[in-house]
Amino acid sequence: MNFTPLIGLAAIATIVWISIIDPSPRPEVLLDWRSMLLVLGGTAAVAIVIYPASRLMDLYRFVIYGIVLKKLPSVSEVAKQIVTASALGPGEHELYPLCPSSHPFLTEGYQLLAENILNEEDLHEVLTRRSQYFKSNYLNDAKILSTLGKFPSALGMLGSTVGLVDMMSGLSKMGQAGIGEAMALALVTTFWGLIFTYLLFMPLSDYAMRLNSEDTTLRQLIVEGILMIKRREDPRIIV
Repeated sequence: MNFTPLIGLAAIATIVWISIIDPSPRPEVLLDWRSMLLVLGGTAAVAIVIYPASRLMDLYRFVIYGIVLKKLPSVSEVAKQIVTASALGPGEHELYPLCPSSHPFLTEGYQLLAENILNEEDLHEVLTRRSQYFKSNYLNDAKILSTLGKFPSALGMLGSTVGLVDMMSGLSKMGQAGIGEAMALALVTTFWGLIFTYLLFMPLSDYAMRLNSEDTTLRQLIVEGILMIKRREDPRIIV
C-alpha cells in the first residue's frame, strides 16, 4: 500500500484546519454544508455529463488501486529480478514464472518466455503494445483529474456570485449591519472551490502524471530485460 498520497492529503486537511478554519471567529460559516454540496456535487454532476459512467468507475478504481493502494517497485529491485531470471538455462524456460517478480508486467513477460512461442520480434511488439496501453490509460486518468479540477473553483465563483446578488437585492432590508455576514457567506463557496481545485484535484492529477513516468521507465526496463533474456545475453550486461 502506498501511504504517501494519504499522508499528503491528511497533511493538507490538517494545515487547512489549523491555519484557516480553527482560528476563524465563526468556523461554522466556513463549514457550510451547502457550499460544499454545490462545489463537490456540481463537480460530480459535470463529470457525469462529460464522461460515461464506466469511465468514471475506471477513474475511481485508478485512484483507489492505482494511486492509494499501489506501490511501484524500485528500478534496482526489478533489475535484480531480471538478472536472477536470466541465469536460467535454455532448457529451463518453464521455470520463468517461478522467478521473483514485483511488477505484474514482469510476471507477464516471464509467462511469455515460458510459453516460448513468440520469436524476438513478435515478443518485442507484444510487450511494447502492452506498455503503451498502460501508459495511455495512466495519461487519460491524469487528464480526467485535470479536467475535473477546473470546475470546483468555477462552481465556487458561481455560488459567490449568486450570494452577492442575493445580498445586494436584500440590502435595503438587512441594512448596513448585515453586509459583513452576507458577504462572508457569499465567499464561502469560492473558498471551497479553491480548496478542492488546488489541494485535491490538481495534486492528484500531477501525482498520476509522475506515476505514469515512473511506471513507463520500469516497463521500458522490463521490455529490454525480457528481450535480452530471449537473446540469451550475458546476465552481467542484462541491465
